[in-house]
Amino acid sequence: MDGQIAVLAVAEKGSFEAAGKYLDIGKSAARKRVQSVEGELGTPLFRAEGKGMVLTEVGALYILSARESVRQAFLGVDRVHAFLRLQTNELRIGYSTHLNTKLLDIIRRIQPKGIDSISVTREGMMTQQAVDGVLQGDLHVGFGILPILEPDLSARLLMEEPLVACLPVGHRLATRATIRPEELADEPMVSVMRKALPGRHEDIAMHFGSLGVSLRFVAEAFSLKEALWLVTQRAGVSLMTKFSASSYRYDVVVRPLSDRLLTVKSGVFTRRDHVQKLVSDFVDLAWVETAALRPNPH
Repeated sequence: MDGQIAVLAVAEKGSFEAAGKYLDIGKSAARKRVQSVEGELGTPLFRAEGKGMVLTEVGALYILSARESVRQAFLGVDRVHAFLRLQTNELRIGYSTHLNTKLLDIIRRIQPKGIDSISVTREGMMTQQAVDGVLQGDLHVGFGILPILEPDLSARLLMEEPLVACLPVGHRLATRATIRPEELADEPMVSVMRKALPGRHEDIAMHFGSLGVSLRFVAEAFSLKEALWLVTQRAGVSLMTKFSASSYRYDVVVRPLSDRLLTVKSGVFTRRDHVQKLVSDFVDLAWVETAALRPNPH
């Protein structure tokens, strides 16, 4: 495993020196670990090119398996850590503080029924932090904005809220009762947490695209409040839920969109390989407790 990690580091950093520094083992140790793998394979994985090292054809083939091998090894460690934490009767929950208060209230009070010995530890954070925590095994369950693009996580929808348009006072669309999606085609737009929540951004852009509307994003906000501030500065129009827009009450006009299919989805997610009954029971309970927050399919 040390050899595989060293091969991956040299391939990524481009030299034994940079890889040794990255792994905190030194240039010589990094070289020896790679040479050990090459000795087992009977062929070089790298060749010198300029001042760096590049993969040989065999190296490019080997690294695909090495990367997956290392990933699976770390997943195994995380799986064991998460399992051991459950043995201490502590269920660790992470949730985004940007969720609607109706959902947050349920998350904060939900308790596995009939299991008084279980302690539920809850921690507020960003959605991406909750995703990382669940992936790494530090958390058993996460709540946040969907979709979650990580293939190792399984998500379930708990709440769906329609998008609204946030406009500066005096904007040409501010007097409309509702705004049609096509009316935003030429508007400068402020994206919200695009780097932290790429799935949400792509969902919105793709839905508008299906309506023949290409949104023109000119600014990116890290937080909801920053996005609303940029709206007041006339940087552009921002799309979010009415609940999120209520966090900034000054110089912002909120108008619903005529297309009610444009929504923000919130949900719960867990690791696919975490099959402990306590975790699945907790997720099932969250699903039942939040039934009133979802649209009636009928």
